[in-house]
Amino acid sequence: MKSVAHEEKRPTKPSCHLKGKKKANYSTYIYRVLKQVHLYTGILCKLMVIVDCSEGDLLQRVASEASRLSLSNKRRTLTGREIQSAALLLHAEELG
Repeated sequence: MKSVAHEEKRPTKPSCHLKGKKKANYSTYIYRVLKQVHLYTGILCKLMVIVDCSEGDLLQRVASEASRLSLSNKRRTLTGREIQSAALLLHAEELG
């Protein structure tokens, strides 16, 4: 027979120090904007996850491009001008 002396212990509920860092979630804001645009339209939970993920990716790309623009202009502060230029650079084919 196997010995049961070295049995793994699992906590019943996670401690505060074991919890991971919260990830940015835009689903609340996406839902609010949806209700402002189309009052009687809803969204499925799975679709909200996809839209939330794509929004996070979009914001990450804009922030990276704005950071590159700021560094190329030898500035350490990110302003609205860099954000606007980054958005134009990333979406030039869609806007024009």
